[in-house]
Amino acid sequence: MSANTTNHINSNIDNNVDSVHAMTSPSQTETVANSPSPLSASTSSKHASPQLPNRPKPDVTSSSNTSWRLWVTFIGLIALSGWSGWALLDRDWTRPISELFLPSLQLDIASMATQLHLVATSVVALLAGGLLGVVSILLQQLVKNPLASDTTLGVGVGAQLAMLIVTLFLPSLAIYGGLYVAFVGAVISMGLVFALSAPSRFNPLILILAGLVVNILLAAVANVLVLFFAERSNGMLSWAAGFLAQSSWDTSYALITTAVLAMLVCLPLLKPLTLMSLDDSQARRLGVPINGIRALVVLVVAVVTALVISEVGLIGFIGLGAASLVNALGISSIGKRLTTAFGLGALLLLLTSNVALLLEPILDMQIPAGAMTGILGAPLIIWLILRQRRARIETVTPMTTGQNTSIVFWRWGAGVIAIIVAACLFVQDINGWGLSTDWALTQQYRLPRSLSAAATGLMLAVAGVLLQTLTRNPMASPEVLGVSSGAALGVILGFLLLPSLGLSAGAGTLLISGLSGAMAVLLLVIWLARRVSSGYLLLVGIGIAAMMDGVMHMVKLSGDPRLEAMLSWLSGTTYSAQPSTVWYLIGIAIILLVLSVLIIKPLRVLGLGAGVARNLGVAVTPVTLSLLVLVAALSTASTLAVGPLSFIGLMVPHLATSLGAVKLERQLPLAALLGAGVMVIADWIGRYVIFPYELPAGTVAAIIGGGYFLWLIRKVPASANR
Repeated sequence: MSANTTNHINSNIDNNVDSVHAMTSPSQTETVANSPSPLSASTSSKHASPQLPNRPKPDVTSSSNTSWRLWVTFIGLIALSGWSGWALLDRDWTRPISELFLPSLQLDIASMATQLHLVATSVVALLAGGLLGVVSILLQQLVKNPLASDTTLGVGVGAQLAMLIVTLFLPSLAIYGGLYVAFVGAVISMGLVFALSAPSRFNPLILILAGLVVNILLAAVANVLVLFFAERSNGMLSWAAGFLAQSSWDTSYALITTAVLAMLVCLPLLKPLTLMSLDDSQARRLGVPINGIRALVVLVVAVVTALVISEVGLIGFIGLGAASLVNALGISSIGKRLTTAFGLGALLLLLTSNVALLLEPILDMQIPAGAMTGILGAPLIIWLILRQRRARIETVTPMTTGQNTSIVFWRWGAGVIAIIVAACLFVQDINGWGLSTDWALTQQYRLPRSLSAAATGLMLAVAGVLLQTLTRNPMASPEVLGVSSGAALGVILGFLLLPSLGLSAGAGTLLISGLSGAMAVLLLVIWLARRVSSGYLLLVGIGIAAMMDGVMHMVKLSGDPRLEAMLSWLSGTTYSAQPSTVWYLIGIAIILLVLSVLIIKPLRVLGLGAGVARNLGVAVTPVTLSLLVLVAALSTASTLAVGPLSFIGLMVPHLATSLGAVKLERQLPLAALLGAGVMVIADWIGRYVIFPYELPAGTVAAIIGGGYFLWLIRKVPASANR
């Protein structure tokens, strides 16, 4: 680039940076990203010259309101952090406050340990939270999506999985430090998300869905590794939960160095990132190296995230929370956004760490800050999507299409029966593959497991069809919307709380508690469906899944033998299926299927919209409540039987559509048969793919469904062009 061109670019940047900020306020980010820019007319013409719009008049009132809200937010967080920190000092520090900041070597051993536990932990929380806030702002600026963060785009999960693999199989690589390993994992996972969403031009919904599927797939792989290397991965599990407690100043020094270097790297990126908030072609005409800036930002994000994760473990939703607060405050300047995100992220993580430390003696267990942020992730996501209810996004959703053909249901039913018979008879044992002739063994173990898998697959598939029709969202399902996780949370809470209320935690009471959890999530989903775009509705599942993950970390670290028995169930396995109870499960599945078939007609009309359905004589409220109860019952029964599963309810309705079951009357029964067959196959693969060891059916289903989801996302450009 010549010197004259450089001077011209710098002049344009200096003279128009205020107008760029005005055009790219956080409330307009998605509109700018997905709707024609005011500059698009000039870019579409070959002879048009690149001109920035006239500078608007400064809005003094808006600026003062932003400043006022910013200071109120900061003061509130500082007050809460200060109060919680003072409560910790009052509980743990017995010496004068003036001695708290003395050099550690001047204190006795007990005081030194307490000082490091309080001060060094607080410093690490401030620095780690601030850096994660900066990372999320950089990602949002890069992809023009206010929902992007290290959590939603799978950056942290990739770094965590890479460190787990190295710890288990290549420990010699850890000699050089965990930063390099975590960096490679972060780059690979982030690259996979970008590659999946690039054909759709980084459509906001597709980008988040790609992050969702990458998160689930990588988590499934990690669960498999932990399952088979439980003893060697115990320390890794504690680290992955996100413990901030410190016993030295080494982590603080590393994070301070990272923060300083990140600031030095970000300073020259401010003006290019400001111009890149506009149309890419305009930024390129002004001489901004788009690809180079993006590569540099990705490098910075990966390095910072990898270093934070390698030092303190996986900390979710702090970066998204800080960036969301920045957007809510209406801050437009990229420099101010980065600075504010650092401060807000630091205070959010410090407050979370203090609350976790205060709760430890009450709950009589160590509480990792990472698990705490996961539990707080669901309320954050709900608040965030409510803020985005007025934002318009391009409603491009991955879905399949098929031609309406006749379906011979008895053939599909015979095929499912044949799959169940084959799964029971064609087995692997110490003598290798062969046909089993031991009827007693088949009746006691193999048949109940195959029938349980068939019943749960049927119920999840039917629930997926009902939800997709009710919400008019082809990406809705009990797993994706968090209904199954809500049922699992209800079961766990019932298992813990019912005995204290004088009730036994039996199958009936656990069914009621799980049904309550599923209904709570469903009511939340329906309430949000009337207020936000269907694309944002899917983020509820991300938040509920994060809460579930945080609870699972707490269960693993609690040491309670009652809860440890639930870990196998939480992985989604048919191992506990019994001959005496499996027929009850089959009966429940058949009854719920019949009820679903009976409600098809009002559901089909309701799928046209509440107003149209009301005009056609459908009682909207009773039918909707009936559907909610039915979906909750389907999700709870399947979850209680084998644990929370992934992707079956999402994938199978699309399979039924692609096979020609376009009408709801055909889609629902065919999806029920396909769900039963797919789940039996997943259970059979899990039992024998690495015999004599066993994979949970839920993990196999997540991998199969995740692969299908990847293929479905790749079809988005073709769908969008129609």
